[in-house]
Amino acid sequence: MNGMVRDHERTRVRKFGCARSLTLALSHSRALALVLLLGGCSGQRAMPARPAPETLPAESPLLSRSLADSDAWLRHYLFVGEARTAVDALQPKSPLAPRDGLLRALQEGIVLHQAGEYRRSNQALEWAEVEADRRYTRSVSREVASFVINDGVVGYTPPAGELVMVPYYRILNYLALRDVAAAMVEARKATALIARLDRSRAQRCREDGMLLYLAGMVQEMGGELNDALVSLRQAQRAFASCESAVDVERAIAGDLHRLALRSGVTEVADSVAVKFSLQSATPRPGGDLLLLVEHGFVAHRAEQALHVPIFPEELDGLESSNLEQITAVAARVTTRLLDNASEKRVWGRAWDDAPLVQWANALEGAYVLRLAWPALRLEATRPAAVRVWVDDSVAAVSTAGDLTAMMHREMEQRRAAMLTRLVARGVVKYLLSREVEKKSEEKGGEAAGFLMGRLANFAANRLEQADLRSWSLLPDRISMVRTRLPEGVHRVRIETLGADGQVTGVRDLGEVTIRPNETLVLGQRVWGDDNGDLPLPAGPPGHAAETTASAK
Repeated sequence: MNGMVRDHERTRVRKFGCARSLTLALSHSRALALVLLLGGCSGQRAMPARPAPETLPAESPLLSRSLADSDAWLRHYLFVGEARTAVDALQPKSPLAPRDGLLRALQEGIVLHQAGEYRRSNQALEWAEVEADRRYTRSVSREVASFVINDGVVGYTPPAGELVMVPYYRILNYLALRDVAAAMVEARKATALIARLDRSRAQRCREDGMLLYLAGMVQEMGGELNDALVSLRQAQRAFASCESAVDVERAIAGDLHRLALRSGVTEVADSVAVKFSLQSATPRPGGDLLLLVEHGFVAHRAEQALHVPIFPEELDGLESSNLEQITAVAARVTTRLLDNASEKRVWGRAWDDAPLVQWANALEGAYVLRLAWPALRLEATRPAAVRVWVDDSVAAVSTAGDLTAMMHREMEQRRAAMLTRLVARGVVKYLLSREVEKKSEEKGGEAAGFLMGRLANFAANRLEQADLRSWSLLPDRISMVRTRLPEGVHRVRIETLGADGQVTGVRDLGEVTIRPNETLVLGQRVWGDDNGDLPLPAGPPGHAAETTASAK
């Protein structure tokens, strides 16, 4: 981990150097020098060429046209069962490793977990957890850089939906190591994190409930019955905020009822029994199995872009020192975009990405503003469904987590603010290019000024790129099996199913041992042939769902 820390510090210094130079460039109003400077601050590492399609499995992530090369290779290694190759691919000097140390640590946490290296996985995730908390307080210079260039120049900060998965994997790692005490520490941290995030009712759906339920199970294992009861009550409330989550809510209610009786909190037990029509009975002898089945890959980010002209009449009298004027121009342009988007039109002066139209607008004197933002694409390499056999019986399977739906909700809720930020950044870039034009006109005449202004416009647009970074190795969704079993040895296997209900694969977990009054927690990742341009889940109320076609 020391190597990771040193690498992060080198990255931080390199970014700070670029940001400091940017600030100097702004203070001296040297916009063209800024463009050249930023070209030197960014460099590309050579990626391995993707193999010929005919040499790959039909559902390999390397066949994706929207996945970044690094994400496609890492996903491919996990998909074909080569987790240790993925570990090597994430070494700091590898072209497949994310440049950002935090994002690399998150990806490492999953591939090491898949490789069975649970201690190393927890080391990577612990560092990521601390670093993510530190990054929520960003330096002014780095914020300035992101505002003028693009969001990808600052350190990656995971959204809330990704943060809650850090304690999830750390708990699974400790349970695999049979370290219940350490898992209990993570359970406490998980409940504190969810309380600190303070998300809306819709945002709490499933993922918070899944983590709270897992935390409650761990707390019960460690004898912290009161904490376990609180966690299970919160988990039940979180799932109650979901649509179509009755099955998993009922499974949790059974544990909540049992634990309330065991803790002597009869009013909670009676309330749950009435709500879910549960019968009070002596628990069957034996122990419990909690199996968490992870499906495929979460939706990834792909760039969506368009070019919007800002015309001279909209810019008359605009001064870089007048924030009110800049805000007004950004508001007018944003209104044009939203009006056309709501009418599903792509036309004319407000919304046109055709190169010839861009050049025509530029020659008319317009500043052509390029907007680029992340849109989600779902190519999950997942099974359509799973069936779990315990001995000779099929166990009930519930959807405990839907990470793609969570990511989609979070992105939709940020979209309006994201668009406003993009337009405001474009106006600032316009002011820089206009200054280049004026200075060039003073020195070389009107033609030289016009040419340099267009070149500065072009260079600024080349720098506008969507931030496509995400914890892309997370699963698309997580299913849960919760069942009471007699003491002794049982055989467990997972069948993956296609869209037609036919079995496409079998994952045999072998024999598991159930001990009296104990809960055995297992995690398993499975793949399938449900891939390609899959529909995204619906967005939150009041937001139009964005289909995968919009990201093409």
